[in-house]
Amino acid sequence: MRRRATRPNVFRGLKRFGVYSTDWKYILIPTSAAYLIPFAFGLWFKYVPLGFPFGLLTFLILLGTFNYLRLSKPECWLSHKFDATADRWSSFRPPVHSELEKADWIRD
Repeated sequence: MRRRATRPNVFRGLKRFGVYSTDWKYILIPTSAAYLIPFAFGLWFKYVPLGFPFGLLTFLILLGTFNYLRLSKPECWLSHKFDATADRWSSFRPPVHSELEKADWIRD
């Protein structure tokens, strides 16, 4: 078999509605919470369940926010911010136990 050229766009992230596929969890989880919580507590305004407008409004706000952030921030910006917050913004992270052990591929 002969070698074939690799397409350059294969490794790019997928965008739907301007949002990368890795960021959709940060949109769908709050949207589903805003949709389901009013139903769980039985919140209605006249004949309209409040879950519908709250869910739709949350989805549109988060979609607009992520599209705005995508224009000015790098691709995995949000997940890196969450990781930095979890590490308490330390410039150095102590090594994990598995990182201290010698890997299989390292030979003396």
